[in-house]
Amino acid sequence: MSKFAKILIGSSASIIIITLAVFFFLKSLVTKSYPVTNGTLSAAGLHNSVDIFRDEYGVPHVSAQDLHDVMFAAGYVHAQDRLWQMDFGRRAGLGRLSEVLGDTTVKIDILFRTLGFSRLAEKLFSQLQPASKQVLIDYAEGVNMFIAENKGRYPIEFDMLNYEPELWKPEHSILLSRLMAWELNLAWWTDLTYGEIASRVSPEKLQEIIPVFADSLGVTVPTSLMRKSLSNISTFLDAGKAYRDVFGLGSLEAGSNGWVVDSSRSLSGKPLLANDPHLAMPAPSRWYELHLSAPGLNVAGVSLPGVPVIVIGHNEQLAWGLTNAMLDDADFYIERLDSTRQRSYVFQKSSLPIEEREEKILVKDADSVVVIARATHHGPIINDVHPLFQHQLDTTSLRYPMSIQWTGFQMSDEIYGFHLMNSATTLKEFEAGVKEITVPGQSIIYADTSGNIAYWTSGRVPLRGKQLAMLPLAGWTGKAEWMGFVPFDELPKQLNPRDGIIACANQKIVDTRYPFYLSTLWEPPSRIQRIREMLYSTEKFTTDDFKQFQQDVTSPYARTLVHDLLSAFDDTANSTALTSEALTYLRNWDYRFTQSDIATSIFNAFTVRLFYNIFEDEMGNDTFNDFVFFGAIPYRVTSQLLAADSSSWFDNVNTDYIEAKQEILRQSVFDALAMLQQKFGNETKIWRWGELHTVTFKHPFGSRKPLDKIFNIGPFPLAGGGTTVMKTEYKFRFPFSVSVGPSMRQVIDLADPLEASTVITSGQSGQPLHDHYDDQTPLWLNGGYHNVTIDWKRIRNAGWDHLILKPQ
Repeated sequence: MSKFAKILIGSSASIIIITLAVFFFLKSLVTKSYPVTNGTLSAAGLHNSVDIFRDEYGVPHVSAQDLHDVMFAAGYVHAQDRLWQMDFGRRAGLGRLSEVLGDTTVKIDILFRTLGFSRLAEKLFSQLQPASKQVLIDYAEGVNMFIAENKGRYPIEFDMLNYEPELWKPEHSILLSRLMAWELNLAWWTDLTYGEIASRVSPEKLQEIIPVFADSLGVTVPTSLMRKSLSNISTFLDAGKAYRDVFGLGSLEAGSNGWVVDSSRSLSGKPLLANDPHLAMPAPSRWYELHLSAPGLNVAGVSLPGVPVIVIGHNEQLAWGLTNAMLDDADFYIERLDSTRQRSYVFQKSSLPIEEREEKILVKDADSVVVIARATHHGPIINDVHPLFQHQLDTTSLRYPMSIQWTGFQMSDEIYGFHLMNSATTLKEFEAGVKEITVPGQSIIYADTSGNIAYWTSGRVPLRGKQLAMLPLAGWTGKAEWMGFVPFDELPKQLNPRDGIIACANQKIVDTRYPFYLSTLWEPPSRIQRIREMLYSTEKFTTDDFKQFQQDVTSPYARTLVHDLLSAFDDTANSTALTSEALTYLRNWDYRFTQSDIATSIFNAFTVRLFYNIFEDEMGNDTFNDFVFFGAIPYRVTSQLLAADSSSWFDNVNTDYIEAKQEILRQSVFDALAMLQQKFGNETKIWRWGELHTVTFKHPFGSRKPLDKIFNIGPFPLAGGGTTVMKTEYKFRFPFSVSVGPSMRQVIDLADPLEASTVITSGQSGQPLHDHYDDQTPLWLNGGYHNVTIDWKRIRNAGWDHLILKPQ
């Protein structure tokens, strides 16, 4: 053997040994934190032994002998699988991300320090009912047992950022629940954006794009069944977007589907219920599946990691689902500074002091940042998110402060409400829990084994005057103050309707005869129209029917918009061969957004360009991007303008002549085809929707290569769109990656209330490379479900992993 060959063999062997060593070292870093799911562990603080069985998808089934122990165990299993996700969310709400991430997240920390979420959580906890406090204390004990006993074996994210988790406090669970409510607060985006538009266009032109929802399109609850300063806030919106980017939350969408039919429309002879809430879909999943059992409690469904209740689910007598009620639950106020007194503002004829507090933000590898958070009686002054604006409050500047009033700053006890819902055995007991759910506003559907189906609107609805609530208001006059809230008994509800069907898809809840203002922020009617088409297509249904409905990709919105598009191309219109081919696809289209479809790609590219061509020239690029950040608004407003046939919005203000509707429609088609040509080339046969429309479940670490290959899940081609029942929304600024979709799916037949068909986007584990990190993704992608049982006889005989927590 030559000397060169010996060197080559020796070098190769060394490389192999080093590679294997690195592989096993990295593997040990990742796997060291995997949860123990078999055997016996001692747990200080337990009253009695607790059994924790885990099914084939890692869903914990917890059996305890009292409420304390079951909540303790809930905290323990949440921490086993999702500790870093819980900690990262907690840090965001506390305004402490920069301690571990450095100066890239300072503006996010300033945002949440300004909003005062930490102080809010402490205040809320101090005012909870004793039973709710105890639940949170018991839960925190379980989380802290895991933290204490697993030092040195925390998830890999802690190692990568070189820090350890602090102990969990009961207030942190409240913090996370309020944080999710804040994410669903639609008015935070629309009010400021419309205020900026109002500063750019005439009142008449603004009125054209105030979204309306005709009563003829149908409402959730028929009346017969009822019981009765803007230039300084751009950085506030930017901070909110930065938070959503870091957490993989994408654009603002908060739609959901939920429907229920009674026994007369079910082949099983009992009600059927389906629900799929549409949220951003990061990795790990927003939801954690969990089954909790103790005397008086046997409930399963999805929970928020860090919060010890089942949010959507079922027990032995009933099932429920949630959709966003789209309530307008926030207002912005332009405050007037008192020119005669520093640090004061004018309200009616009085001068009131501006509340101030100093917040110190620690920043990894950098100097700390000191923020002065300010507030009026309305709420936090959001201009303070921008440090350059702080000095303005000490002068007589005409740049007025902007404050926010939000129902989420009010005192409430959602933990108590969900606990009542989880343990309810009758409709009346369940309704008592619904009454406590004040934020975020929800549409709640319900079914029980007695054959009842029901709907409630939950949430605090401000009583307002005649002001337009979609614009910032004058804070100094006193004429735009909230005058209390709509009483729960006068919020829309429905019980056992005659036709046996209740369906929610974020549509307008009540018609114009309802005496109180709820919102203008409804989703386009496309999904509810399609759901009703399917629910009235036959007399009786099965759970398999409902599962198919959740996968439906037909868009009534597309049907209407394509009609307008085709009308712009008559026989005399000049068109290229490519345009003619595209129009042929659209004329022969069935309006189904399937992965292989060509017309779907053409239509969605056209829609994006249509929005841009109608609105961007008047709004400017930045305001336009804010306008389309919440997709429901441009979808609805565009439909309104096209229905009106003539509008000044169709004219491009940057050209010398006046464009009409038909010209904007044609130009948008040409722009769309150019976009697709640039992406795919001239061969239209390869313009498949699934090639454009993909989903990636993104981890906060997944924005950097090569970490994306380890932490992210995807990309995968996906059907559906923003106006289909299978809602898979994309950002209009960056078509067409999916940012919002069905965060979970649930279908339940009350003929067998111990079983439910469910699926989440990724898996139970929050730890990359774990078997349960992404094992539900194939199910989710292909319309599959897995069964979750609350039948303890089945559970104990299933041969699943079994962990026993024993009191010390």
